[in-house]
Amino acid sequence: MDKPSSDSSSSGYALAQVALSAGEAVRNGAVYPHWIGIGDRLWYERRGDKGVEYRVVEAETGEGRIAFTRAEVAEALAALLEADIDGEMLILRGLKIAGDRATFDAFGESYAYDFTKHELTAAKKEGDLNWLISPDGGRAAFLRDNNIWIRDIESGAERGLTTDGVERNAYGDSPLARRVLKKMTGQTVEGRWSPDGKRILTAQVDDRHVPDLPLTEFAPLDDVRTRHIPNPTSLPADPKVSEFRMVSIDVETGKQVEARYPRLSAVRMNDTPFSANLAWWGDDGHSAYFIDIERGEQTARVIAFDTDTGAVREVFSESAATYLDLSVNVYAPALIYPIPGTNELVWYSERSGHGHLYLYDLATGALRRPITEGAWQLREVLHVDAQSRQVLFLAAGIAPDEEPYTCKPCSTSLDGGAVKVLSGEPGDHIVWRRGEFGLVGQSFFGHDRFDISGLSPDGRFFIETVGAVEHLPKTYLRRIEGALVATLEEGSNLPDDWTWPEAVTLKAADRTTDIHGLLFKPHGYDPAKSYPLIDNIYGGPQVNVVPKSAFAGSYADTYLTDSAHLATLGCFVLVIDGRGTANRERAFREASYGAAHTASNLEDHIAAIRQLAQRYPIDLEHVGITGFSGGGYATALAALRFGDFFKVAVAGGGNYDQALFWHCWGERYHGRFEPEHYAAQAAKTYAAGLTGKLMLVHGLMDTGCHPGALFQLVQALIDNNKDVDLVLLPREGHTWGDYGARRRLDYFTRHLMGEEPPAGATVSLPVHAAMARLKANAVRPARRDAQ
Repeated sequence: MDKPSSDSSSSGYALAQVALSAGEAVRNGAVYPHWIGIGDRLWYERRGDKGVEYRVVEAETGEGRIAFTRAEVAEALAALLEADIDGEMLILRGLKIAGDRATFDAFGESYAYDFTKHELTAAKKEGDLNWLISPDGGRAAFLRDNNIWIRDIESGAERGLTTDGVERNAYGDSPLARRVLKKMTGQTVEGRWSPDGKRILTAQVDDRHVPDLPLTEFAPLDDVRTRHIPNPTSLPADPKVSEFRMVSIDVETGKQVEARYPRLSAVRMNDTPFSANLAWWGDDGHSAYFIDIERGEQTARVIAFDTDTGAVREVFSESAATYLDLSVNVYAPALIYPIPGTNELVWYSERSGHGHLYLYDLATGALRRPITEGAWQLREVLHVDAQSRQVLFLAAGIAPDEEPYTCKPCSTSLDGGAVKVLSGEPGDHIVWRRGEFGLVGQSFFGHDRFDISGLSPDGRFFIETVGAVEHLPKTYLRRIEGALVATLEEGSNLPDDWTWPEAVTLKAADRTTDIHGLLFKPHGYDPAKSYPLIDNIYGGPQVNVVPKSAFAGSYADTYLTDSAHLATLGCFVLVIDGRGTANRERAFREASYGAAHTASNLEDHIAAIRQLAQRYPIDLEHVGITGFSGGGYATALAALRFGDFFKVAVAGGGNYDQALFWHCWGERYHGRFEPEHYAAQAAKTYAAGLTGKLMLVHGLMDTGCHPGALFQLVQALIDNNKDVDLVLLPREGHTWGDYGARRRLDYFTRHLMGEEPPAGATVSLPVHAAMARLKANAVRPARRDAQ
């Protein structure tokens, strides 16, 4: 594949498009390992000169070979179906490789491909990403019509396990407010099989009392009549929210035993106890455990559940003055791991001011010992080995000469002892945990994210991608003690006009706290000239967005390419994590607790930009700001509260009022609902302060950041006789949309750069190409003779 062209003469924003799409152009920056058997071999998808390839590697030696290409499979599938199939668009859903055979689903049917004989055949369905497989592999639980069903995998026979589930009181499902995401990533049963396969621990989610926060589809594709979409959503002011009834169900008889415990409130991101890793079975198949995080998320209780009688007991609890975190990332499962055979529990806590692991006795509830400690953050648990009593994890800030966000793979004993850094090479280290949130994007392309793991099943090897923000990453295969086996991949094919950003460390507005960011220089930078600056902000307390490695598959890659995209306009672009954001010590992160409008702290951003202007030719009279979602919220607040500094603002998809956002978000980060307290964070409260240029972009089908908050902000601006520019996207959800992205460039070109934007220019967001690929694989292709 040739390097992408960046000829800016071809269209108005050609160079900007190249930067925006750099993540799709770069080859093999991220590697997603799938292990074969116990871990002697693995396979992964890579991009070569002929497109997507599937490489099989011997773990012991690191030797590998290309088993087959997606183009080969597309050609064989086209011949079998007598249809035209584009290999670049084809999704091999649930792909698995064993021996010389690959199995996958395509267009709703199952296939097997013998890649030594180059033969493709129809196959019996052996699994599905939506199935919850029993421990013996013989049965699968799945969702149908708000109930749990059981399928015998060998015979294909199906039967309903529950029968009384209804739309707003469904078994094994998520709250309705979260189901849009679940439908995109898979409809797996929210539950756990018992170790002996005789029971399923699950929950019945009750949304019957949850009011609607309706949407209106103003521009349906198939009708002129607008549609009303109910969208049940719990808000902070609601007396009751989505709840869970915890039950154990006998798989043979369907008999239910309900835990004699109050219903659990939906918390975190409207998670279930299962998606959040807050429920599990004991070793005996009769006892189970779940964690009750109280509404407001300041107390968590570990509850033992006798699934024979329904009796419960509280094992232990933990509380916090602000909010209690059981994981580093609220999107990810909790860092809680039961240890089979010893009745112990590995528990994550920030009680020391830093996130660490603790070992508890599940029989008595007693704390046995801290497992890790120190002035660094535990970021991810990769594996807990009950036999060797070792825990593998990622630690951030453990290298004294690197940023507090930079991760290294480490191990230590559950019984106490020193922490060993397994791979200390400079840079950020990514080792994928099975099923983690960072792998959700892989679900869109047919991969089972619970089949992807950086650690081999037998615990003898791990795979890490090591990167930084000034070069492309490399991926290594290592033995568990850290010894290098092989370099698997090195990123390549970076666009010719790509310019690496500069990492910057600055002082927050308190003049004491270090904050970290990236500065992107203008395209064609000349230090003798003066340039405007755009602050590319995210104002949410739940993540940090400054990239620590480039093109390695992390969420922050979007901020890398988006910022480079904006810099092609001829301005500096800054990305920075101010106080009140995640993945730092607790005091840094909880600085925005009870004051959601201060997350990432706009005053920190202003202080940082003023410091940078002393080093670089930044025109402080021409500073803009932009962001999406939590960044859209922060952008609007910047325009309304600090308009004397931020003269031009473009906000997309903002959660402009936490009173109109999911209850669990507002209560977790801003506190329990009180009208005056919540008014302090609402953007509309500050409408009278608008002095500069503000454009708001919003999808009217956005079920997350509801358009109602947008329109209430707009009404407040109207009431104060303020001029605002509004771009409404009738068919878009939580996205800029290609049109909104182009209008953002136009707005900055005209109002910040003082130039006229190019006529007829377009912008294409990479996510829309991904959605088009999903759509193309949803329908079986027509036979050639029928076309």
